[in-house]
Amino acid sequence: MEKTQQQILRHHGGDGDFARQMITQSYERRHDVDFWAFWNQQLAEPIVRGDVLMDLGAGIGQFVNDLALRYPENRVLGIEAAEYMLVAALDLPKNAHLLRGDLLAPQDWGVNGQVAAVMANMLLHELPQPVCLIKAVYQWLKPGGRWCIIDLVRQPLQSYLDHKFPANKLWQETMQNDEVATVFEHFLEHNRYHTEDLIYLLQSAGFVVLSQEPMGRMVRLVAEKPQ
Repeated sequence: MEKTQQQILRHHGGDGDFARQMITQSYERRHDVDFWAFWNQQLAEPIVRGDVLMDLGAGIGQFVNDLALRYPENRVLGIEAAEYMLVAALDLPKNAHLLRGDLLAPQDWGVNGQVAAVMANMLLHELPQPVCLIKAVYQWLKPGGRWCIIDLVRQPLQSYLDHKFPANKLWQETMQNDEVATVFEHFLEHNRYHTEDLIYLLQSAGFVVLSQEPMGRMVRLVAEKPQ
């Protein structure tokens, strides 16, 4: 767990408080009316009373809270490793829990075969390897259960640098070596996978990919455990 926590903090630039602020402040924008319409269309179908719902890399529990309020007859679990997220955890409804957990060495948390829907939003690119997690999610899901993955996918270096340094700033202004080095380090992390790579990993584990939707620098995938 400690190694994973250090890796996550390094990925977030070494400033956990700033990372938490940025993630929590952008939550409403990322979970707007269009998002919930997508959820209702793609993820809600297999959910019945008593099923477990999960959010992986749950932060302070904002999505866990929303799911718990929308599905009061279901148990909702959020899994988070970063202490700087957990120390600011929301007070959640009685049917929801935010658990400290290492997704590089996932447990079953007593949910094998009981989970109807799983969310992993901007998570997989943070993991040095996602295979253990993909296998675990397959075990957690009930037949017909679905997994939504929203994540960054590979892009050209020029596109990435133009996003990080608009108006040709990288080449026109004096830049600190550490700042540029950090951006290049993040380029490697943010460009781990093509969409086809993620689909390959999911299908190799037994999932059926129901949909793939490009979202600029990201992709939104829905995968199902066959019935």
